Amino acid sequence: MKTFSELLLELREAVATKRKPFDSVAFDAKQKAKYGSSMAKAAADALAAAQRKKAAAATPSKKTIPWVTSPKMFPAWWHPTKEALLFNINNDGYHITKLVKYPEKFGIYSSDLMIAAEQDAEDYSGNWGRKVSANEVLKDIRTGDIDNATAIMELAYSNGWLRVYGGKFHTGEVGGTLEGTDKKSIKAAIMEIEQAAEMAGIENIRIDVTEKGRAFKFTKLDTKKKRDAYMKG
Repeated sequence: MKTFSELLLELREAVATKRKPFDSVAFDAKQKAKYGSSMAKAAADALAAAQRKKAAAATPSKKTIPWVTSPKMFPAWWHPTKEALLFNINNDGYHITKLVKYPEKFGIYSSDLMIAAEQDAEDYSGNWGRKVSANEVLKDIRTGDIDNATAIMELAYSNGWLRVYGGKFHTGEVGGTLEGTDKKSIKAAIMEIEQAAEMAGIENIRIDVTEKGRAFKFTKLDTKKKRDAYMKG
């Protein structure tokens, strides 16, 4: 009769050489028949731990921003898999300023940024009553004279980034505001905020969601029931 170690070694070799797909149900039954329930459970636990370790190694950890612990609202760009970009409006300008100064952080090419700036320049030309160039738009964004530019912002949104604020609302509630076009990113941010609140022992949180695009939609999620309904939608 093979020992438990020999059986595990045989299993690893089978997976490594891809002789046949691993059947976890059959494995559990075989272990239980040969070694009893306790040994079968130990083998299953060991296998599950190995799989979790492999998954963790494949997915680097991402730091959570202080959604519910900051004493005041703070601005940031947030992404479900990339590190958030926090900044200070007084020193660093607006969300659009950060985007134009460091487009590579958002996965944006210079050529795409210029095309978007040309589109925004057309809008500003109509609003200001004079011809505005793309370079002028980009210059005014960098100096803080322009705090928003629709086409340029959409470049970040299309890559899954969200324009966010986190911390304490002026009403005393804590949570965050989320703005973007990728609903998967919005739902991921909601999950992160709820997890942050749970870890901090905070039950009541508020999340304001603005979905940009053809249909502008604002949703206030200040109860668990509302958030659960949004996550199912």
